[in-house]
Amino acid sequence: MARHTGALSLLKALGKVSARHVRSFGSIGGQNLFLFVIFVALQPESAAFFGAVLLLVLLFPLAADPMQALPEDRRATWPIQPWEWGLIRAASLLLSPLAWIGVALALRLGWRAGALAIAGGAIVQLLRNMAKRLGGMTGGWLRWVPAPPGAMGAIMRLQWRGMLRTLDPYVALVLSGSTTLYRFFGAPLDAEAPRIMALVTVLALSTHTQVLLGLDGAGAERYLQMPLRGWQILLAKDLAFLAMLAILVAPLDLEAGLLAGMASLVIGHDVSVSKVVPQIPWRFTTGALIPWGLLQTVALFAVGNSVRTLGLPLVAGCLVAWFCSVVIYGWKWDRRARAA
Repeated sequence: MARHTGALSLLKALGKVSARHVRSFGSIGGQNLFLFVIFVALQPESAAFFGAVLLLVLLFPLAADPMQALPEDRRATWPIQPWEWGLIRAASLLLSPLAWIGVALALRLGWRAGALAIAGGAIVQLLRNMAKRLGGMTGGWLRWVPAPPGAMGAIMRLQWRGMLRTLDPYVALVLSGSTTLYRFFGAPLDAEAPRIMALVTVLALSTHTQVLLGLDGAGAERYLQMPLRGWQILLAKDLAFLAMLAILVAPLDLEAGLLAGMASLVIGHDVSVSKVVPQIPWRFTTGALIPWGLLQTVALFAVGNSVRTLGLPLVAGCLVAWFCSVVIYGWKWDRRARAA
């Protein structure tokens, strides 16, 4: 038994890594869309659709191989036999979070659902390994994100990179893309459905407005030394958010989506400036559901649903409120910079 202590210790360590990996997905509890899913859970069909969207996006990070936590350059130095590595490799597959989900789905919905989830994870893992072997393709593509001119343009690029390293935009993309494809193929759709889905897409991305500075992690403190006013920093980050949002809601309802996004920014600025919370890469952004997430949900749906009836006065009101919010919270950021 003593001869296998190293292998057993290694399996135990992999189990801890896998458990910690699963716990990190608890960040979804601070995502505004999660609050919305709870509200619509009374309608099983709607809840099933949004649950499927979340599972589809989570498939990629959940398919992570626990063995990747082991540095390849150190494996040769460990006193573990080749046949033991084979057993560890086989056991590590059972430690994958997706294997647990596959078993749960098999028990709940039948073996076909479980097998489909595991097969999907295996395909994702294969594609990730291929991308890794091709060299830096697992995250290096973010270097190709363009930057508008000037210092504010550089901040916008940093914001886009930070946003694309979270799961929120991909949920929004699936929501927008699935609705657009549904309309493209001529399926019957209620006249209000595109606007509602545009607002749900905004909701999926709205938690970002609470972590505009948190996406930079410890690097947010660098803005305190930059030769830019607080309103310029917030404006650059807001414009980056609205630009990405515009692309996502353009096929659905651009006007309602952008105004709802502005409403989210007006409320989210307070949390972004007063409490800079670093975010975990490739997880959902974590904000404050109560009261800010609830207020954002109510505000963005109220604004988006009122666009057609209130028209220009609502547009002007949203623009004024957004501009005032940028100035006020930019001034608060400047105060923090002077205090530092």
